[in-house]
Amino acid sequence: MIDVIPTYTAILAEYYPNVQASANGSTYDDLQLLPGSQPLPSKDELDAKVASETIEQMWNAIKAERDDRTQNGGSHVGTYWFHSDQPSRTQQIALVILGANLPSGIMWKTMSGAFVPMTPTLAQQIFGAAVQLDQAVFAAAETHRARMAASPTPWSYDFSGGWPKTYEEAKALGETP
Repeated sequence: MIDVIPTYTAILAEYYPNVQASANGSTYDDLQLLPGSQPLPSKDELDAKVASETIEQMWNAIKAERDDRTQNGGSHVGTYWFHSDQPSRTQQIALVILGANLPSGIMWKTMSGAFVPMTPTLAQQIFGAAVQLDQAVFAAAETHRARMAASPTPWSYDFSGGWPKTYEEAKALGETP
């Protein structure tokens, strides 16, 4: 949800700088033109701009949630969760590239703080889990985008559910080692 719903006066200030109006309330009828102002756009035109701005702000909030889950949610492999931030992903790709040349004895720290022996197979599994995470988070964000845009009240659309579980969510449910 967004903190501030665009108002008529905010839309006028941003898109119609030559329209000078004040408002004693929040409806179109509350707008009062100031001396020397150009005429007000129609209510329909302003309502369309408010809706467009609201949807854009909500989409930005959904994208922020998507990006946070991608970068901080973790990739789940077996009973362990592995970091999914960009530096970790770069290291994980390097492990996959090393493949059979991966030095033995490497211990990899999981999100719980446990260390596990890194193997070429585990490196591949982590990489695959990251790809699945990206796809699932992307799909959830697009679903929320469509539902929010179709909502009669997009500013109050709740996009908190329907995402792949993060490490912190699994931990809160007692599902992590």
